[in-house]
Amino acid sequence: MTARAYSQNHYLIFLLSVFIFTKLALIKHTPLINDETYTLTIGRYFSLSYFDHPPLMTWISYLFHFFDAREAYTFRIPHIIFGTLTSVFLYKIGSLIYSRQTGFIAAILYFISPFFFFSGGFFVVPDGLLNFSVAGATYIAIKIIFGNENKSYLWFVLGLSLAIAFLSKYQSYVFALTLFIAFIIWKKEAFLDRNFYIGFIISVCGLLPVIIWNIENNFDSFDFHKTRSSFIFDVFHVLNSIFLQSLLLLPTTAILICISFVNYINDQKSEESFLIFLSFPTIFIFNFFMMASENSFAHWSMMGWMLLIPMASNTLHLFKSSLKKKFLILKALNVFLIFSLILAISLHARTGFLTNSYSRQTPEWDNTRELLNWKYIAETITDNLKETEMKSIVTLNWYDSGQLSVALNHKYNVGVIGPNNNHFKYINLNSGKSFTLVVVRLLNNKDHGDLTDSIQSLGYKIRKLNILPLFRGTKNYGTISLFFIEKN
Repeated sequence: MTARAYSQNHYLIFLLSVFIFTKLALIKHTPLINDETYTLTIGRYFSLSYFDHPPLMTWISYLFHFFDAREAYTFRIPHIIFGTLTSVFLYKIGSLIYSRQTGFIAAILYFISPFFFFSGGFFVVPDGLLNFSVAGATYIAIKIIFGNENKSYLWFVLGLSLAIAFLSKYQSYVFALTLFIAFIIWKKEAFLDRNFYIGFIISVCGLLPVIIWNIENNFDSFDFHKTRSSFIFDVFHVLNSIFLQSLLLLPTTAILICISFVNYINDQKSEESFLIFLSFPTIFIFNFFMMASENSFAHWSMMGWMLLIPMASNTLHLFKSSLKKKFLILKALNVFLIFSLILAISLHARTGFLTNSYSRQTPEWDNTRELLNWKYIAETITDNLKETEMKSIVTLNWYDSGQLSVALNHKYNVGVIGPNNNHFKYINLNSGKSFTLVVVRLLNNKDHGDLTDSIQSLGYKIRKLNILPLFRGTKNYGTISLFFIEKN
């Protein structure tokens, strides 16, 4: 190993150490979001697959529960590791196609992207696993197709990466199909190699748990995801989706990707064609669903944008010195502003400092329900309920039950009544006839009417109601309604 390569390897290790320790410093102080607490809660019950997503993320949570992990934030550690390994693969891709300097930039661009920082390697959500496996599969595929490396272990790792992707998130199906077509275009002779079929069989193993579970449960997962597209075109939603995708990437990174496309048109490179080919279906398909539905989310296409980060990093690396300096200053400002905004929102969710001075009711736009202090809610409930009442707690939706269960340290089973129950409907948490229904609502929420009719329509009658204040900081922010109900 040359002294230069030795130095660069040390620099990479230092860079990844900074990534890991930065996130470990934040791990305990960042509130758990709804998706995380839901995963931690249903992860206490092993299943071949789960209603919302393939099972790997929840299996990892189950393993942590099995070893009696005490603190909820420790469940984030594997996702921090997977996010860091994704940075390594992007570094490898950038180094393989361009240069080590480009690879370093690619790793940094991934790390400082708001979406990839949190959902791609911090929160207990499936995106970290998906990005890790897709980036890994892309790197191995480049070595096989363009490096003409036909080693058995590479095909094994490629198959394993795809299996992990299939076990992580449904977007992986689009990626795998695109990769299969890419082999037809760039490496059709691989279909005559037994190593290809070994890798193919390994990858299919990642599909089996999901397919078997869905066969046993009337394909509930696929039916659920089909309903998420309403095919209602809304211009505002289209513009909002485009804006949010650039925000999740960082606007400056989005600009680099656009410039890299222009550069590609002028000087096409085979490996770049491969990256664009792999990324385009995900970006196109999920943007179509985002733009043709009000019930969609901007992050659905992020896996595709991730594959273009090495091209963006090469564009930045090739900038002239004066332009690069100006752009780096702009990017640093971009990072500072967006992460400062995220920090401000997080602090506001706990203290309400942005609107505490309002003499009137909290404004409607001040909705931080996703980041409510559920520890406070759990303490309020515990102080106002008897032990027998605590054992029969239910809510009206999966996210409240997840938050409340984690806030209560899983001491009590928190079930769900009504249709908005997701995977809870496969877990029989409350088998009695009498329940304590907990409903948390914000004062600024328009939907603050009487819930009596809704509860009765679900087949329950209300015996008693107790309404408690919900404080954010020192100001009343909402209500905690305790309905004592029983089945008709």
